[in-house]
Amino acid sequence: MKVKIILGTAREGRKSEKVAEYLVKKAGALGWEAELIDVRDYLLAYTHRWKVTPEMERYRDKILEADALVIVAPEYNGSYPGELKILLDTIYDEYEGLPLGIVTVSSVTGGVRLLMELRTAAVNYRMLPVGQVLFYNVDDLFDGEELKDEKYKERVERLFRTLEKYAKALRPIREEVREKLREKTEGV
Repeated sequence: MKVKIILGTAREGRKSEKVAEYLVKKAGALGWEAELIDVRDYLLAYTHRWKVTPEMERYRDKILEADALVIVAPEYNGSYPGELKILLDTIYDEYEGLPLGIVTVSSVTGGVRLLMELRTAAVNYRMLPVGQVLFYNVDDLFDGEELKDEKYKERVERLFRTLEKYAKALRPIREEVREKLREKTEGV
């Protein structure tokens, strides 16, 4: 199983980074091939997906090889970060059939509004949101890089088990979509 974990904020001092790195490590320990996609590496100024830049093509290729996707982000002003929205909007068809886990990170509130907004957007992209983990009070949950709260460890494991189940079930859809995209690209 291949999972791409998107770190959805470029803000300095971001607390989401620790959570995203933990998820990559945990996915690897469960036997998954995990890769971190950091929005800092794709700071784009527009979302015109018909004018493809090298950054957009690199992101597209990573999504096309994924069996599942996890987005890690903090809540910004009742929604998700703008740089995440721009990154997600650079492609569309490539997301179809991807099961999605949403991981919110917060110093206090947990990111419930971010979760609602991102679930709605994911359905529009034809991804299937299948699970979430809300990291409340993130400052208290880690000892260095190690997650110290057993409840969160269990929640993360359950998220990956759920993603795996749906990734297997949705594989025929992803393969059909990706074949059509290959044909479309080769036909151009």
